Amino acid sequence: MDEMWSFLGSKQRPRWLWWVEDASTGEVVAFVFGRRTHATFSRLLALLQAAQIQVSGWITDAWCRAAVAGLFRLSGPSTASRV
Repeated sequence: MDEMWSFLGSKQRPRWLWWVEDASTGEVVAFVFGRRTHATFSRLLALLQAAQIQVSGWITDAWCRAAVAGLFRLSGPSTASRV
């Protein structure tokens, strides 16, 4: 998973593009656009589940590690794995 941000009209309205890539091919397999919130991340998870895509690991920054702490069991300093 990776993410990048931009803003709509002003920097007080940031929006994030979150995407998941296949590690072996680099192909984007799912993406969402929205605020950097649990709700946006949950939408990404729902897309992955609907497509029956298994995620073997998540590489995140500090914000994402904190955000997903309740959804995943942390398995390392920068990786959260699906349970």
